[in-house]
Amino acid sequence: MAMKKIAILTHDIGGGAFTSLGTALSRGFQELGVNCEFVVLKATQAEKERYPDINFITLNAQRTAFSLLPTIRYLQQSKPDVIFPMPWYFNITAIWAKYLSGINSKIIIGEHNIISLEAGIEHKNKLHLQSLPMLMRYTYPYGDGLIAVSQDTIADLVEKIKVPPRIPMQVIFNPIDLDRVQQLAKKPTDHPWFLDSETPTIVTVARLAKQKQLDVLLRAFARVVKIMPARLLILGEGPLRSQLESLCCQLQIEDRVAMPGYDRNPYRYMSACDVFVLASAWEGCPIALQEAMACGAAVVVNDAPGGSKDLIEHGKHGMMVAAGDSEALAAGMLQILANPELKQHYQTQARKRARDFQYLKIAQQYLDFAAASVVSQEVLCR
Repeated sequence: MAMKKIAILTHDIGGGAFTSLGTALSRGFQELGVNCEFVVLKATQAEKERYPDINFITLNAQRTAFSLLPTIRYLQQSKPDVIFPMPWYFNITAIWAKYLSGINSKIIIGEHNIISLEAGIEHKNKLHLQSLPMLMRYTYPYGDGLIAVSQDTIADLVEKIKVPPRIPMQVIFNPIDLDRVQQLAKKPTDHPWFLDSETPTIVTVARLAKQKQLDVLLRAFARVVKIMPARLLILGEGPLRSQLESLCCQLQIEDRVAMPGYDRNPYRYMSACDVFVLASAWEGCPIALQEAMACGAAVVVNDAPGGSKDLIEHGKHGMMVAAGDSEALAAGMLQILANPELKQHYQTQARKRARDFQYLKIAQQYLDFAAASVVSQEVLCR
């Protein structure tokens, strides 16, 4: 199948995982000679200007719930050969829009999380999401293929969500623009803790949300500082800020923990830190972990459901500890902080592993899978 035009569909480019994913893929497709339109609900001119090499199309819709008609109009006008929507709500919208628009575009669904856990834990109080598994179960089979970011994501879709596995499915990691990340990592940090080389600094980049288990990280860090001096920098924002600040006071570590909020260039801190930690209860394929590895950070992650286990080989690229166990997490951080040779080993191996996430490699894998999926579906339809 000749692919002359591709469309990536997601909500916005205001920052976060899907901004990184979409812009890296778009750049990769363009460099591989395929015209790519990056379609978003809305984007400011300032946001677009951060990525001058990317062709953005805005649907001018305020919410995904109101995006079906604008998506239909876009598809009828642009007629892309292949559509890569992401995440689940755009997967569902894109499938409906394709069939209502009457075009022949192929849809390769992108799934980037452990949906049964996201809907059942993170969003369990949002009534409109309780029907999500059913919507996915009956909508996803109308796609032409499905790209998941981890083996656990596919297992969750098939075993828990009960999506029939009759469309092709493949694991492809998130793409990382290594050159961009590593250039930004060279920028100076503006936090005073990094001027003091005597006291090690631990960094995490995460939403202040239940999924990220920052309470576990804080309890682990409280164990660390009982044994050696250290500091913890949490980059991110979210609904649990006040609870986490209260927990810091309860653990008497408030003077050793900083939560300055979201930072557009977390890479300088990833590069400068002594240990990068990810303590999530689950992940799809954590871009923050991939970016930290690209920055040469010594990483400690847990073995929770999701893509961390696919990215990290314990003892080679970093340390993997038991999920939800603050004592094990503390032991992992202490082991690296107390062993400079081990830290250097993990830093070197993490950089090497990150080459597998280079956006051109990943973009080519997307194109190869799309072509193979379309052929497979055509054979099944004969």
